[in-house]
Amino acid sequence: MYDKLNLILAYFSPAISFLLIGGLLLFQIFKKRLLSSKTFKIIISLFAIFLILWALILSFLNYSVWKQDPIAYKLLPPFTSIAYFLHYSWQHYFATSIVTIIFAIIVFWGIKSLNKKFNNTFFYDEEPYLVALGILVTSWPNCLIYLSLVLFLGVISHLFYAISLLLRRKVRLERMIQGRDNNVNSIKGEVLEAPPLQMSASRTFRLSLLYFWLPCALLVLFLSGIISKYIGINQFII
Repeated sequence: MYDKLNLILAYFSPAISFLLIGGLLLFQIFKKRLLSSKTFKIIISLFAIFLILWALILSFLNYSVWKQDPIAYKLLPPFTSIAYFLHYSWQHYFATSIVTIIFAIIVFWGIKSLNKKFNNTFFYDEEPYLVALGILVTSWPNCLIYLSLVLFLGVISHLFYAISLLLRRKVRLERMIQGRDNNVNSIKGEVLEAPPLQMSASRTFRLSLLYFWLPCALLVLFLSGIISKYIGINQFII
C-alpha cells in the first residue's frame, strides 16, 4: 500500500531540488554571475514553503492510502486516536523538513553575523543565501556532508594556491640572486643574502567558497543514495 507514496517520495522532491540547483549552476556558468540577493531570498522562501507543502501532501496521500486499506484503516479515527496519525506524519514527513529549515536559518544568520563582525572578510554577500539554499535542497542530515565537502574543497584549494605562490616566489628570488651574482662577480668576498620567503600584504589570498556551494550541492544530491548507505550519518536521521 506504500508503493505509491514511496515512488513519489523517492523521485519528485529530489528531482525538484536537482533541477533548481542545476539551473542556478548553468546560469552562473553561462552568465558568469550569480542572482541578486533579493532573488535568492525569494527562491529560498519559496523552496522552504514547498518543503512544508510537500509534507502536507504526503500526509494527505498517506491518510488516503490508509483509509482504503482493509487493515491500515483501523489506524485512523474512529478506531484509533488522530494523535497516532499526526505523530506518524510528523515523524515521517514533517520532522526532517522542519529541522532542515531551522538548521538553514541558523547557519544563514551565523554566517551573516560572522561576516559582519569581521568586516565582510570571509564571505561574499551572496554566500549566506547559497549556503541556506544548499542546506534546504540537500536536506538533513545530508546537508552535514554538503557543508563538510565545501569546507574541505575550500581548504584544499587554498593550500594548493599557497604552495604555488611560494614556489613562484622562490623561482623569482633565485633569478634575482643569480642576476646579482652576475653583477658582482668581480667583487671578492661579498655575501648576498636572499630576502625571506614570505607573502607580502599585497598578495594576501582570500579563501573564497563562492564557487563551491552550487556544485557541491548538486554532487551531494546526485550521490545522496551512496551517502545514506555508506557514509556514517544514519545516527543523525530523525
